[in-house]
Amino acid sequence: MGAAEKLEYYHITPGLWFRQELLFPHFGISTEAARKYRSGGQWLEGKHWRKDPVNRVVYNRREIEAWMGGQL
Repeated sequence: MGAAEKLEYYHITPGLWFRQELLFPHFGISTEAARKYRSGGQWLEGKHWRKDPVNRVVYNRREIEAWMGGQL
């Protein structure tokens, strides 16, 4: 197998709190959809999302999984 034929795949599992770049690969949720969930009150600050020490929005994996499963 030549170098051009080799494909590498990585499995990424976010930690409990993670940045928005992993929303789409992990949940299929775009950053725009996440913004709408936050501003519309479906995702609550401190539960589904918060700001990290450098003022970036981070998301709680467990709470989003529960929300997606219909558990409020």
